[in-house]
Amino acid sequence: MIKFSYHIKKDSLLLNILGLITSIFIFLIRFPFLFRKNYSSKVLVIALHKLGDTVFTVPAIKALRNKFGKDLTIVCYEDSRKIYEIAFNDLNFLILKKEDFYFSGRIAKAALRKKVNALGVGTIIDLTGAINSASLIFNNKATKIVGFNEKYFKEIYSNYISVRKIPHQMDIYLDAVKLAMNIKDEESLKYFGKSLNSNGEILIHPFAGWKTKEWSFKKFIDLYFYINKFHSCKFIIPIERTSEEILFELQTKKITFIVTKDITELIDEIKKASILIGCDSGAVNIASLLGKPTFIIYGPTNPMFHLPYGDHHEYIYKESAISPKINEKYGAEDAGRKNPELDFMGSISVEEVYSRVTSFYKKIFEKDFEKIQV
Repeated sequence: MIKFSYHIKKDSLLLNILGLITSIFIFLIRFPFLFRKNYSSKVLVIALHKLGDTVFTVPAIKALRNKFGKDLTIVCYEDSRKIYEIAFNDLNFLILKKEDFYFSGRIAKAALRKKVNALGVGTIIDLTGAINSASLIFNNKATKIVGFNEKYFKEIYSNYISVRKIPHQMDIYLDAVKLAMNIKDEESLKYFGKSLNSNGEILIHPFAGWKTKEWSFKKFIDLYFYINKFHSCKFIIPIERTSEEILFELQTKKITFIVTKDITELIDEIKKASILIGCDSGAVNIASLLGKPTFIIYGPTNPMFHLPYGDHHEYIYKESAISPKINEKYGAEDAGRKNPELDFMGSISVEEVYSRVTSFYKKIFEKDFEKIQV
């Protein structure tokens, strides 16, 4: 399946032919719905994202919730619901599972499409923009379907927009919402507020979505010892990223750490922290949603697309020949996903990060590090 997909993408003629066939097929499916009007006030938002992008959709969901209230339902995964519940206590959800799709979450099963159709919504807003959302809604009876996606799925949408090429990631989702409603005070929607606690531990979350987004694990350990001399520090490790090697190293070096079994434990730990230090990951975005100060080490992804809003967030980033250009979201080789051996962050030293973290701490809490035993 992966090799077949790769060869299609490499063959532009074949890609165009398949795109044309897909567009014609979708048009024929959608054509009868052009003459049916569904006047339901119900609005369905398709938000099938990983943790970080779920946080980036929150401003868009805020705008929709303010407009549509109880008529709004979010289609998402269970982990995303737990993130949304940080910001909202009155949303309706339709929770999906990866098993509801074929081909590793790509193609919605017929039973799932039937369930979504049965909701009888008048408007669908697609904040996912991928083949999984297209396969979920292409035969829906909603009168209005708005959003963004690959151009081959354009015929699904009554109002379609191409994905913007300039920052910020939050704006991509707000653009889709603007197809359905006007938005006022857009910038205020992006700000999640502050929740400061100088007595909390400094958390180090060393992992990210793929290898090249991660700073050296050894450097994170060295940073821990720099910080822990003056302020209590702790590693936070998702259970799916644990290994005998990692646990042995942390235990042998007597490093304080916690293994979180699920997203609820991750959220609870971040709530108690003073600062979260990490790479461009879901964890730092969850911390920003909780109002926690974050210090982020960027490499293959452009900070201008991903940096949380507010003066209580800081980052370090060094440009190189393989870094993203000004209006590029990702650096070389799809941010290193096509070549995991690329090193985007090797020139960032422990001493530089420590110096920046101490200055950041002083700026946020208006005092120097002091040893806090939690």
